[in-house]
Amino acid sequence: MKFDDQNLLDELAVDYILGTMRGAARRRFQKLMMSQPNIRQTVWRWEQHLNPLAESLPTSAPNPEVWLKIQRRLGWLPTEQRVETRTTSRVSWLIAAAASILLAVVMLRPYLVDPVSQQVALIQTTDAKVWWSIAKTELQLTVRATSAVQAHTDKDYELWMLPANGQAPISLGLLPQNQERILQVPAAAKDLMIAALAVSIEPKGGSPTGAPTGDVLFTAEIITL
Repeated sequence: MKFDDQNLLDELAVDYILGTMRGAARRRFQKLMMSQPNIRQTVWRWEQHLNPLAESLPTSAPNPEVWLKIQRRLGWLPTEQRVETRTTSRVSWLIAAAASILLAVVMLRPYLVDPVSQQVALIQTTDAKVWWSIAKTELQLTVRATSAVQAHTDKDYELWMLPANGQAPISLGLLPQNQERILQVPAAAKDLMIAALAVSIEPKGGSPTGAPTGDVLFTAEIITL
């Protein structure tokens, strides 16, 4: 596939952001984001266009059924058997995106005590099962693992920043496989705009090369509150 065709790349980026790109195609696109600057830049550009649509939705209290689902997703209540559904419309994505922002605020509320704007992210599966919540300040990342994380004794999950300027991915450190961990933001990542965050599976202790070597399992957008 020729990724120098900007029209095609725009379509793929929109499908990726809206969540209509799924399965193996989504995993391939995540890997390409790690290696190709033009893809990272295109995804970041479209995020700037599309995200304000979700953020502009009027606020409303969730109905009891929705609130129960949010609590189960957070691990506060037992999980019920999940019924698979497919969301393909742009309007449905806007509702899902607004729910994700609400979920990020709920999960990260204990950290958002400083009136200065902060950045947050949820690392989650394609079926919206959250593995990690992240609160970012200028100097550090506060990362909380959920019970959904699949722990490994011989491997680590590594968090990467994908700069919007097309620079190579920058390691932000190893993610906790349980509980919470504070990660210091490296000097190389300061003052850079973030196109996305990504998580790869690496040998114990992290990537031996300074670049992702294992499979890219997740990508996530970082949201400014």
